[in-house]
Order: sequence, then structure tokens, then C-alpha cells
Amino acid sequence: MQKRTLYQSGNFYKGNLHTHTTRSDGSGEPWEVAERYRQEGYSFLAITDHWVYGVHEALNREDFLVFPGTELDLEMPERKDHHLVSIGLPETNRIPDDYRFEEERTGNTLCTPQRILEYMAQRGNVTIYAHPYWSKVDSTDIKNIHGLLGMEIYNHVAEFEDSNGNSETYYDHFLFVRNRTYCFASDDTHELGPHSLGGFIMAKARELTHRGIFEALRDGSFYASSGPLIHDFYVEDGAACAFCSGCTDIYFKTPHRSGHLHDDQGNLKSGTFVLNGDEEYVRLVVKNADGEKAWSQPIWLWLL
Repeated sequence: MQKRTLYQSGNFYKGNLHTHTTRSDGSGEPWEVAERYRQEGYSFLAITDHWVYGVHEALNREDFLVFPGTELDLEMPERKDHHLVSIGLPETNRIPDDYRFEEERTGNTLCTPQRILEYMAQRGNVTIYAHPYWSKVDSTDIKNIHGLLGMEIYNHVAEFEDSNGNSETYYDHFLFVRNRTYCFASDDTHELGPHSLGGFIMAKARELTHRGIFEALRDGSFYASSGPLIHDFYVEDGAACAFCSGCTDIYFKTPHRSGHLHDDQGNLKSGTFVLNGDEEYVRLVVKNADGEKAWSQPIWLWLL
């Protein structure tokens, strides 16, 4: 019997859940940003302007979905910040378009990350912790936040501009304390330049609808990437099995040990890793010849 997070049936759809427009500090109008992603082969997008909730219903197309969303941030001492991205399912979201959260900010309602995600959940939204490495927070500050849909393991703008967008270590700390959260990659696009698009997720969903994508996200039927593709990943007969686009490296990661396959020519497309049977989870990382990575969701092997 297989254990997996990716659905066995369905199609992969490319998306980005962290994007900015002229409604906050982005350079493109919402329609311009949505059209750029659509032209680049994306199937879904969340526009998440700072402290502005956007619904953008008019931007939806038959082959392209826009999710409602926002990014809320909290300034902390010592130049540390908490940034949280929230997205909603249109039919269950209860926050209107262009809502500015002014009463909540002045009333100090949204004063902690935990309070933000609880507030957003009450209004039909899920929350992702954004770019912890860029934010200069400590893993001890966030690893015990519960109720997150996930955290950004990769943020392209932070990595491209400041070389601090890879937060793999932070993600491991969530898993080490058995905080079962998912990993995401995002663009965090502010300007539609030649290097804007570089972090994405691939959701394996049963249908290209808001509900279909949302269900895939909640079930972990997706992976994060800055380039490579993961075609499948599962555990069967005591071994983790991976299938991917051509890569130089395949890593199988557990809390206490790991497996590594390498090919200088970048022709690795599959691999297996025999488990001892005492691992709590196993997850997959693949890397291509350009140094770009893709990250699976962890497959939890124990019921804790």
C-alpha cells in the first residue's frame, strides 16, 4: 500500500500565491500582473497586497484563476518582522475586496502571528508564513505557531535580490517539533521584470477550479519549486520512490538520516531510498544543473 501526499489521479497546475500590485507596493496593475502570469503558463495566482485584501473576481478566466488574498506584517524589535500571506476560497471568504484592516491595526487586534492566522481562519482564509530567513526571525520564534497551512521554503525575490530566500532550515525546525505544515515556493513579485518569476508551486488537482486547487493545497497534493519538476513521490514496500525531471541530485530527507543520489550529467529522473522503518517522515529534494531545487511535502509515516 502506498503512502503519498500527491493525488494518484489529476493534473498538475502551476501557481504562485504571493504577488504584489499597485494596490500596495507593486509596480503593475492587478490586471497586468495576472495577464503576465497567465502568459507565462501559470494556471492560478493569489494577489496579496500589503494590508489590502483583494478579491479580483473580474480577473478569473476559464484557464486561469485568481485567489483572494493579502499579506499582513508585524514589526518586531531588532529589525525582525513577521510576514504572513493569507488566501481565501471565493465562496467561503468573508472579507470584502479592498478591505484595509484599519480598525484591526489601530485596535491592535492583529498583534501576533497566531492571532493573525486565527483571525483570517475565522473569515474563511488559510495562512502561509512568508520568507522567515529574509525576515531575520529565529526558528524558535515561529516553529510552534500552529494552524498555518505552510511556510515559504523558497522566496524568489528574497533569494535573487538578497541571497536569503532559501528557508529550508526553518522548515526542518517545524518538522523537528512535529508541526505538520506544508512548504511553499513563491515569487513575491513586486516588479514585472525579467527576473520576476522564479518560485512556484505545482498543485496536482482533480480539476482547475478554485475549490479543486484549494482542496489540493489543504491535502498537500502539491510541491514547491524554483525550477525542477517532481512527477511523483510516494512510499511503498518500505522504500521512498521519486520521479522527477532531469536532475543532478536527489535527496531523501528524514529526521535522523538521509539518502543522496548524484549524476554529473543531470540525467537523474528517478530514485529509491530504503527506509529503516523508524522514520517519522520522509521528504524529497531534487536539484538540477543550474542549482535550482524542488521540495516535496513530507510523507508522515507515523500517526502521532
